[in-house]
Amino acid sequence: MRSILLGTAVLTLVLVGCNEDNTNKNTPAGGHSSTTPASSTTTANSRPLGTDHPVAADNTGRNARDDGSTVTPVDQGNSETDIAITREIRQAVVANKGISVKGHNVKIITKDAVVTLRGPVESESERTTITGIAEKVPNVKTVINHLEIAAP
Repeated sequence: MRSILLGTAVLTLVLVGCNEDNTNKNTPAGGHSSTTPASSTTTANSRPLGTDHPVAADNTGRNARDDGSTVTPVDQGNSETDIAITREIRQAVVANKGISVKGHNVKIITKDAVVTLRGPVESESERTTITGIAEKVPNVKTVINHLEIAAP
């Protein structure tokens, strides 16, 4: 009986503490609560309305186009062939010192020996170089090029 009462008391304290944390989260430093809900003061990409702050680091706005029909790294195949293709392309891209850091970091996604390239590159030449590397790897059926030339 004593342990039940003690457990109930601890649970009550925890719940009260959680409620106080939630109550104080939207209270400004002055102690007065805001009349504007937090959700109405930010845009979909976590940028406060009326400001020129950069888009959130998570690229939420940019990734909105990934509606499920776009191949993303989550779609990478798990077969030995798909993994070997991706590894060989990545190693060749990184070993090429003529490719920029942006180019070294492009997404390489292989599923059923079909390679999809995504991400920013510095130039059309770099785009062509990376595509050529992917096309030369053995067992690649086709290369889908979604590389974008980054704005200067």
